[in-house]
Amino acid sequence: MFNIFGGNNVKEAIGIDIGTTSIKVVQVKKEKERLLLQTYGEVELGPYAGLEAGQATNLGEEKLTEAIQDLLKEAKVTSKEANFSIDPVSSFISMISVPGVDDSSLKTMIPLEARKYIPIPISEVQLDWWRVPNLLYDDGADKKNINIIIAAVKNERLYMYDRIVNKLGFLNVDYEIEGFSLVRSLGIAPNSGLVVIVDIGGSFTTVSLASSGIIVDMHVISHGSQEATIQLSRALSVSVKVAEESKREFGYKGDQSNSYFKEVMELSSYPLFGEVARLLLMYERKYNQSISGVVVTGGGARIEGISEMYKKTVQGDMKIATPFDQVNVPPFLQDMIHKIGPSYSVAVGLALKKLLS
Repeated sequence: MFNIFGGNNVKEAIGIDIGTTSIKVVQVKKEKERLLLQTYGEVELGPYAGLEAGQATNLGEEKLTEAIQDLLKEAKVTSKEANFSIDPVSSFISMISVPGVDDSSLKTMIPLEARKYIPIPISEVQLDWWRVPNLLYDDGADKKNINIIIAAVKNERLYMYDRIVNKLGFLNVDYEIEGFSLVRSLGIAPNSGLVVIVDIGGSFTTVSLASSGIIVDMHVISHGSQEATIQLSRALSVSVKVAEESKREFGYKGDQSNSYFKEVMELSSYPLFGEVARLLLMYERKYNQSISGVVVTGGGARIEGISEMYKKTVQGDMKIATPFDQVNVPPFLQDMIHKIGPSYSVAVGLALKKLLS
């Protein structure tokens, strides 16, 4: 179902990343051995639900289809070869260790084992699994066992996307859990060791662990960048729209004309970054290896001063994602692309899936 390895031998493709606050699209063309950015765009979802831009919402099928249609028109998208993201709230990923039996036996074993790790009935999800090298637990673990990644997506989400895809006339669509798209767009190599990807969205943050370029663990934190907007709105007695605009302009560095701004921004970040720090420690203990790198991506990675704030709260270093490094960008767009890049990491990875063999 998920076909994470891609390679569909097409010449141009689009990736559509459906978030809680906006939808992003990226169209990439393959020309000989070069990958060229053709177009990109974003549409805020708040106005489709009668809310302000930047506010999170959960649109129904009709409004979501309308928003995607508007985005494709505005961005002048031409390709019908598309991939859609599956949000972490609708999906589950876990690595398990099972006896080293043949694939025929695994087909019977995996659904039974998956029940231990997936918190909803197996009948309500589409289940996929694949073998991975014994890259972890090499400190005396049972070598007769093999590592299996199990991934599941809620049926209700897939069925809705199927209907949207049919309405919009897309071709050869794959659905992919966001973490796999991020590994692809961020160029995380097989020899990278343990890399943590912190994807800060509007409503929640996803922390994914990649080992040798493969997602092996994933956790969703119920804190996102919208919390800062709400806290600013309340503390400064301004509208959500004004608070969102101020957050985007000043970020964690603060507004010199308002001494409370920086304090509110910092206080709003502590629950998120405190949880990130806890997960980093948990991953190191669970897999008995040190984290070799942390990449922060998503719309929250674009907030001014986030690197300094992360270092202050998590007590470690990180790098901000630059997903468009994977494609050739016209020179006149490079400054803008560098600024907005983290927001498009998932969409870039989805588009590249069809173009990379």
